[in-house]
Amino acid sequence: MTEKVLENDEIDLVELIKVLWNKRLWIILFSLFFTTIAGIYVFTAKEQWTSKAEIIAPRITELGDYFLVKKEYARILGSEFDASMTANNLFGQFNLLSESLDERKKFFEKSDFYKKESEGKSEREKLQILFDLMTKNIAIKKPDTKKYPDLIGNQISFYAETPIEAQNVLSKFISTVNISAYQIELDKFLTDFNEIIADLNYEKIKFERDLRIHKSVQLKNLESALNIAKEAGIKEYSKSFSIADPQLVLQAIAVSEAKVPLSDSKLSDSTYLFMLGETYLKAQIDVLKNNNIIYPPRYYQVSSQLSELEPLLIKAKQVKANAFSYQASPDYPVVRDKPKKLLILSIGFILGLILGSIYILFRKLVSNK
Repeated sequence: MTEKVLENDEIDLVELIKVLWNKRLWIILFSLFFTTIAGIYVFTAKEQWTSKAEIIAPRITELGDYFLVKKEYARILGSEFDASMTANNLFGQFNLLSESLDERKKFFEKSDFYKKESEGKSEREKLQILFDLMTKNIAIKKPDTKKYPDLIGNQISFYAETPIEAQNVLSKFISTVNISAYQIELDKFLTDFNEIIADLNYEKIKFERDLRIHKSVQLKNLESALNIAKEAGIKEYSKSFSIADPQLVLQAIAVSEAKVPLSDSKLSDSTYLFMLGETYLKAQIDVLKNNNIIYPPRYYQVSSQLSELEPLLIKAKQVKANAFSYQASPDYPVVRDKPKKLLILSIGFILGLILGSIYILFRKLVSNK
């Protein structure tokens, strides 16, 4: 019984092959038809070429004069300078902007590529093209450090209909984001820079104002004391005070001390100064009038810092730097992403064979009934 069933199956298979062979022209026509459809799609569909670039944090050489300015700035202020932190801040800003849809929109709206793609399109179609450029055409892939600990760079890619367009647009996008990222970091630095200069200028002016007032008050008190001494006929304090009364002399001398804060100075009260006598008071007045104000060391330190910082600020506004370094610059794609011509044509041909065979067998089944 089993042998008979096997024999019948073999007969059916042979009959099936004979039927398909006899109708092979139909199967070939089906295959050619679907291959033609696949070919039409292949040669009319938009091509997609993807350019890729890999970027990392900027190296010292990429920081250029910006590195030198920040280093000099830290030296003048006596603070520490961390080059790696500066590089990471720039790279972090670059990554933020490259992923920002607002930044992408601003770039593509001004790009020649978008203008070409949207030419003659309706407003709705233009918006869709812009949205696709922002969210689909461009992509950023960060390395999976758990799976690939050796990978350190971010991959940025962009696809277009031609290899040269893909490469050019990606290069321009990276360049635009780089300029914006550096400008943001530079603006932050310049804001801090200006605040430091403003604070130092205020400190310097405060020194000059306070000591000028201090000198003016001291001079007025001495002149007032001199007038009193003249009226009292006191020429020398040694002739006016007894040795038994040294406390008054010490008090008068202490009052003339100018090395105390203005708010605490006894020079605002000339009650005892006249006791020093005309000779001493005239000498004090002459010294004050003829000599310049003596400033504390901090005043000269501030002045020195300002003399170095102010020209450095002008230089800081002109320097340039990169917010990234290329691990691999935007490449010129040599392999098309899609359409895969050979694959699609093969699928069309095989689909034609299958559907043609099914059609022949279906007609045979219907005719037998």
